[in-house]
Amino acid sequence: MTGRRAALLMVPLLFLAACSGADGEERSDRSEKDAKSSVDFDDCDIDVPPGVDMECGTLEVPADREDPDGGEIELAFGIVRSDAPDPADDPVVYLSGGPGQSTLELVPEGFAQLYEPLTANRDLVLLDQRGTGLSEPSLACDEYTDWALGSLGSDLPDEELEAQALAALEECHARLADDGVDFADYNSAASAADLEDLRVALGYDEWNLYGISYGTRLAQQAMRDHPDGIRSVVLDSAYPLDAALYEEMPGNAERAMEALFTTCADDLACATAYPDLGGTFRDLVATLNAAPAPITVVDANSGERVDDDLDGNALVGFLFDSLYSTELVPHLPEVITAAAAGEFGSIGLLVGTQTQTLDFQAIAQQLAVQCHEEMVFQSYLDIAAAAAEHPLVEGYFEDGPLSGTGLAMTCSSWDAGAAAPEADEPLASDIPTLVLAGDLDPITPPRWGEQIAGDLSEAFYVQFPFTGHGSLPSHACAVDITEDFLDEPDQEPGTDCVDDIAAPAFTPEGIQVEMTPFESDELGLAGLRPEAWIEAIPGLWQESFLSSLIQQVVPGVTADEVLATVAEQLGTEEPLVPVGELTTAATTWQLYRIVDLGQSVDLALADGPDGLTLVQLTTSPSRADVHREQIFLPAVEALEPSY
Repeated sequence: MTGRRAALLMVPLLFLAACSGADGEERSDRSEKDAKSSVDFDDCDIDVPPGVDMECGTLEVPADREDPDGGEIELAFGIVRSDAPDPADDPVVYLSGGPGQSTLELVPEGFAQLYEPLTANRDLVLLDQRGTGLSEPSLACDEYTDWALGSLGSDLPDEELEAQALAALEECHARLADDGVDFADYNSAASAADLEDLRVALGYDEWNLYGISYGTRLAQQAMRDHPDGIRSVVLDSAYPLDAALYEEMPGNAERAMEALFTTCADDLACATAYPDLGGTFRDLVATLNAAPAPITVVDANSGERVDDDLDGNALVGFLFDSLYSTELVPHLPEVITAAAAGEFGSIGLLVGTQTQTLDFQAIAQQLAVQCHEEMVFQSYLDIAAAAAEHPLVEGYFEDGPLSGTGLAMTCSSWDAGAAAPEADEPLASDIPTLVLAGDLDPITPPRWGEQIAGDLSEAFYVQFPFTGHGSLPSHACAVDITEDFLDEPDQEPGTDCVDDIAAPAFTPEGIQVEMTPFESDELGLAGLRPEAWIEAIPGLWQESFLSSLIQQVVPGVTADEVLATVAEQLGTEEPLVPVGELTTAATTWQLYRIVDLGQSVDLALADGPDGLTLVQLTTSPSRADVHREQIFLPAVEALEPSY
């Protein structure tokens, strides 16, 4: 993938059943009674995770905030009920990043990591901001998303790919405009007014805002425009209203990369295993820019493999995107060093995963917001000059239509209007605010969080070590601090747990995974699973995109069928041969190990009366033996039916 094509795919600032229950029904009646007639409650149009008490609804608001009689748009929202015995009356509202990222569409796979931590003592309101997710009209650009995913593996020149990207955006713009969308209606001030309308419609006297990434920008707008109903605010990975986002982006990215290299150099095990990581990375960027290397990109949805090329600027983009994820940080020195040795499997897997974020992003809404309130205060020349001061990352940030100088050109024809000058002024507020920052964050650096906290009279600032973009989804410590703050926002929360955050296990010698029992009626299984890993969906626990454990029963499928599918994916006609057999109290397992595309997969299969029972551990080759002993074998030995 060329650097220019990688930039074309860039979407910065992202972070990646019907409602039921007796108690939920009682509170649903209460909400409908208190709400205005413009609020409609209905079944949730998403798969709500088992055990989650959630009701969904819509609210009609003016499309044009300056013309209340000029038509309406529909906002989709959900309310997740806390299972606390006596939840507080003031809920938390989750404000997603992007701009343009859906909130509700991430519930099925992201609930445990993104949303559940905020439900300990309060209900949680999930809002798809105007133009995003399930709100209508949707400003998603299928034209651009389809082009972006379809361009993987293309051998067209960069200039032709850039022209295609712009044409896809223009087609999206024209379609939405023909449908009556006025792009000037989609901005932070309008969304802040939507928040206030929703609070009043749902009958809350006050509530608390949690914003992440761009959501912190929206939260600050609400603090400025509608402060009376806001009890407290949490800003996670924040950026100031007056920040020159796109001018500062290259410098912020390079700062985070250098922080990663320093973190490795300061860790004895990392420095020994991966000496001069920064030098290795810089040399590899130069080498790949001179002669791109072939990689295999794997579609995260279909498993399809696409042959592509990776140049140095795209490698920079890969590291920039990867630093968003705290969970990936321990793997990055290994991935960079493997690439320097000509092994690009992990990069191809992660690039495929990173492009999947486009599925949850309303690109036209992102452009409407950023053109309205960011690019109106920045110029093409200033952005280009700022990028030139950071040559390591300059090539990645030039020409893409969604960032940098390319965004300046896109905005010239997007018809998004211009924010008032005060939109570019720092916020002054006395609303209690907690500001969270990660020291490896590639796009919203800690200094921005410190700046915001310094401008507010009632703010507390907490910085987390070894942390990327989004502290709350990364650390139990951040969850505890946030809960303490929300319970008593006028009191400085205790932060002693920050000192206990351990350095990443950069090498296998530092890995220590604790297993804990689980029992699932839905899976029909009981056994052991990694205590600190997130259950993304039932039966799938993840440490990161590169480390996961699956424990499931698959009805109607045999071991031979699974092995044939795996062989087909590997492109081999040779049958997979077991590397061992393990007999437990429950069954006899056939064990397999597969090493492919920078991943090691340990697989245990057992045919049974209810279907195929499967345990699959996926990790990096260097961690495979340790994870096999600490995770895979204990999981296989403990797994049994739960009935």
